Amino acid sequence: MYMFLPFLLALCAAVSTVMGKTGASYALWLVLLLVTLGWFDHHVTDPLTLSF
Repeated sequence: MYMFLPFLLALCAAVSTVMGKTGASYALWLVLLLVTLGWFDHHVTDPLTLSF
């Protein structure tokens, strides 16, 4: 999977915030939130195969 995607989205959102593009900034923060929650759900629902 592309593990750099949340970091790239956060960078783009921060840059658009600094540049004053509020519409793009809100959209990128929303996409970042959705990607983060989606990957969290993907990783949380997988069972761990631990043997002690």
